[in-house]
Amino acid sequence: MSAGHTPKAGALMAMALSMAFASHAAPDIDRDAWRGDLAVLKQTLQDDYAHLAWVASAQSGVDLPALERDAQQAIATADSDAQAEQALRTFLAGFHDGHLKLLDRQAAGASAPAPAAVDPRTLDASTGCAALGVLDEGRRDYSVPLQALPGYHATAGGADPALRSGVIALADGHRLGLLRLHEFDALRYPGLCHRLWGQLRHADAVNDMRSTLNDAWVAEIAATLRRFQQQGVDAVLVDVGTNPGGDDSGDTLTRLFTGAPVQSAPLWVSQSAAGRDYLQEQYERIDDALRHHHPDATARPLLVQQRDRFAASLRATQSPPCDMTWVWQSPRDWQALPCRHLVAAGSSGGPLATPAVDAIPDFLIAHRLDWAQDLRRHWAAWQGPVYVLTDAKTASSAEMFAARLQDNRIARVVGSTTGGYGCGFMSPPPPRTLPHAQLRMRIPNCVRLRADGSDEVAGISPDLPIDTRANESARARAQRVLDAVGVDLARH
Repeated sequence: MSAGHTPKAGALMAMALSMAFASHAAPDIDRDAWRGDLAVLKQTLQDDYAHLAWVASAQSGVDLPALERDAQQAIATADSDAQAEQALRTFLAGFHDGHLKLLDRQAAGASAPAPAAVDPRTLDASTGCAALGVLDEGRRDYSVPLQALPGYHATAGGADPALRSGVIALADGHRLGLLRLHEFDALRYPGLCHRLWGQLRHADAVNDMRSTLNDAWVAEIAATLRRFQQQGVDAVLVDVGTNPGGDDSGDTLTRLFTGAPVQSAPLWVSQSAAGRDYLQEQYERIDDALRHHHPDATARPLLVQQRDRFAASLRATQSPPCDMTWVWQSPRDWQALPCRHLVAAGSSGGPLATPAVDAIPDFLIAHRLDWAQDLRRHWAAWQGPVYVLTDAKTASSAEMFAARLQDNRIARVVGSTTGGYGCGFMSPPPPRTLPHAQLRMRIPNCVRLRADGSDEVAGISPDLPIDTRANESARARAQRVLDAVGVDLARH
């Protein structure tokens, strides 16, 4: 008998195999705890997630019951906590909502109080702009290299431009004004902050500095559009490809591109604490205007109407919510749903963003109803054909911009379908954490509806699709964008 097959060696080998089998058969994972996290996640979605009814509808294209079954199966077969965690992340990814996700665990000590803020007004331009919250994230170039094509001439730019813009001649002789909006937030345009620093540093407060910067950003966009008008270009192409979004300027800026009234999107918020916070804020702002700002005979009935509507929505948030457990069972028709777990919250442009507000002479009162009123002097800076360039990384407020222009028939969208972020947050969501995984949940609390009644989170489909081609250069894709615009412009 050889030394390798002694009874002692055989016993040791059998023991090792037994231990390996036991380790495989009973991994170090608490599946019941992970199932509990999935149950908490589902319940939180039912309670707080504004887009849940849409995602569960037949029109969304998402099979929510199948996603839930897959998540249960993935947890049942997971061999590690990492695999179980991935099951939850994959579950949420299947909703196709860019705002909805699980955030990483909060690091120990992350909630410690931050050091006292430095007053930006005491600093030089570069340091002061950074302290003000102005970030340079390097997204100034066009999303496709339009500047590299023949016939392009820059009209703004440089080492640190506030905006990227130019004029390009198309093959058929049309001239196109190009405007790049890399983000819908004035705090993402550092060149503008640096240029205005001598003025900004004399503001009374940080909020006044930011307001001044925002006004200058809008004025810069309007000036570019007026310059296009004066130069006699045939159309404007606004590039919002790779634009991650920003603030409500995705709605209000649309007024700069037309002389016609713009209809904002119906806004809804979840029947939840987060939704209630937004409704309460708007109710108080309107109530304050009624009580303390002496509205005239034009403004008073509009304010009373909107205050009553927000009061009704606030009462609705206190009512027992409808049963949303059906979402895990089978899809239903979006248009026929008796309850969506949503309450009305005015519009994407303010409580009452309609032409009726334009007749109110008091700016403060008008702005309480329609947030675009402070842009009024810039409305209709451009009046002519408009195209909006989008891609799969166009998100959130950039989708709102494209949707408002498309739904109001102001612009035609060219490129590819947007990322599908839709409305994210009208008020800060309450902190939610899974009990076992300790992962934080980020759950959107608002919905913007399209002109056809669908949820904007479905993404904005282009009127002029530019398909993705294998091995195509970015320059070639840019040329196809211009070719598609040129053909469409000639037809219309």
